[in-house]
Amino acid sequence: LKGPLLLVANHPNSFLDSIILDTLFEEPVWSLARGDVFKKPFYIKLLRALKILPVYRTSEGVENLTTNYKTFEECIRIFQKNGIITIFSEGKCINEWHLRPLKKGTARLALKAWEEGIPLQVLPVGINYSSFRLFGKNVFIQFGNMIQPSDLNPQAGEGARHLAFNALLQKE
Repeated sequence: LKGPLLLVANHPNSFLDSIILDTLFEEPVWSLARGDVFKKPFYIKLLRALKILPVYRTSEGVENLTTNYKTFEECIRIFQKNGIITIFSEGKCINEWHLRPLKKGTARLALKAWEEGIPLQVLPVGINYSSFRLFGKNVFIQFGNMIQPSDLNPQAGEGARHLAFNALLQKE
């Protein structure tokens, strides 16, 4: 697959989830990661070199949430260049075998891209592991059906479209 593409994945096993998805594509894959690791200039430079962008949750300070607008603008520029981005819609990594509630950021990013006329493809990805602690684990990856702008009611309000988008993701 080529971009513009948004890989929307669950997040059961931290950094490994992103690395595994990156290896499946010939094109570079950008990832969004929790913003609290972007504190020191060295880490910021290193993470950006690894194609990782910050996204903040309210638990990392509401004063940091405005940084998400800059990150989403950067994502839009990446999509405009046919780039690929991975986002983990649950918002945090917990070693569990079930999907946790989805945050609003994924829907916001996809809807923003579509509103700007970007032919973004949204691909749901399910990742699971046979074990979280044992060495030599099996990894299971399942791709869902692409989510298109036509899957949502364009007449619905923004909040309703976010809820509908997340419902489609959960179904996939």
